[in-house]
Amino acid sequence: MKNLLNKTLASIVTLTTLAACSPQLPVQQAARLQQLSAASASTGVVFNRNAAAQSVPNEAIVKLKPGVNPDLFVASLGRAGARVKEFFDLDSRVFLIQSQSRNADDLVATFRQDAGVEFSEPNYWFSLTQQLGPAPVAQQVPAAVHRVDAPNDELFPKQWHLQRVHALEAWNQTMGNKDLIVAVVDTGVDYDHPDLAGSVIKGKDFTGEDPTGKDPRDSFGHGTHVAGIIAAHANNQIGVAGVAPNVKIMAVKVLSAKGGGSLFAIAGGIKYAVDNGAKIVNLSLGGPAVTDLISTAIGYYATKKGALLMAAAGNSANEVGTPARIDDYYMAVSASDDQDKLAKFSCFGKEISVSSPGTVIWATTPTYHVPLNDYGYAMNYAPLQGTSMAPPLAAGVAALVWSKHPEWTAKQVRAQMEKSAVDLGTPGKDNSFGYGRIDALAALGN
Repeated sequence: MKNLLNKTLASIVTLTTLAACSPQLPVQQAARLQQLSAASASTGVVFNRNAAAQSVPNEAIVKLKPGVNPDLFVASLGRAGARVKEFFDLDSRVFLIQSQSRNADDLVATFRQDAGVEFSEPNYWFSLTQQLGPAPVAQQVPAAVHRVDAPNDELFPKQWHLQRVHALEAWNQTMGNKDLIVAVVDTGVDYDHPDLAGSVIKGKDFTGEDPTGKDPRDSFGHGTHVAGIIAAHANNQIGVAGVAPNVKIMAVKVLSAKGGGSLFAIAGGIKYAVDNGAKIVNLSLGGPAVTDLISTAIGYYATKKGALLMAAAGNSANEVGTPARIDDYYMAVSASDDQDKLAKFSCFGKEISVSSPGTVIWATTPTYHVPLNDYGYAMNYAPLQGTSMAPPLAAGVAALVWSKHPEWTAKQVRAQMEKSAVDLGTPGKDNSFGYGRIDALAALGN
């Protein structure tokens, strides 16, 4: 099977960044983040580089059939040499099963033979869909047109993507509803960042890095960048602006300081987000192009709850990975460049819904040291690229549409974004751009 993230991709640079004051972290927490950063730098970031799908050793995800008594199932695990590590409930109970003596394939095969099991699969390893490299090289920032209506954020002239999707014109209608929540299911968020402070809801940590599970502070740097693309404060004279600067961000941490996380954690994070009021869930992450039953199940659950799921197509320049390939429930977003061409790294396929700018995207980064900095990216603000950057821009536009039309369903918001997209490539829907590149003003209509 092809892997969505099967190789280390070309590196990108940190350009000159705006200096900002870093808040003081509690001593114990600061020491922990420094420890995680050092470990990540020494062992490398997990990006599913191998050709084969990777999974967590000695673990399996098991979903029972509706109506099956979970207590009876648990009681039988001892005979299988296994135990329950975690669980959550959909229309039936979903378990993460672990064994000290049996490998993942053996566990999966055993539970697939159980008449009370709806499905069993490996606990695949997912990672952020980000282009990183150890030796950044200079890149040209696309020229931004001077505008009298531009916000006063210092780095706005570098944010070509906002002008490309006509965000400023859209802001004449709405800058987002302050009660609308967009969940960033990622590496966490620096909720004290001056361009995000006051707009971030602290969700939950599913990685185990915080022993209490209650602190979703970013330990890699990626989630803070994603959050800034969506909702960085506008017109505050510092840094950058988000495409929907008035909406709330919910920080849900499912990827660790190494940039990776398990499928079970991600599914649990999505469930947590929609159960706690998120209307839009951003997933700038991905796994191999495999049949992924738990992502399908959680996608169905979230969609039924009324949420819109945005997912990155992937950076391996081949087939769309999971969960974006599950297009019934996830809105797959490919990355375009400043020439409205498909970015060289972007995945493509029939599953693509829309495309969105994803090259040299300036946004927020943590105000403290994280592994992202070890790859040459500055604290506070930096330009990143990858299909990771495309879904949050699309999620922000979706948030603007939903803010203008709060009575709409997720299906209506998605249809409006697809209908209003700027057609690129082959006329009509195609495998590179889907229905086309997003446009905030066109999506809002008159």
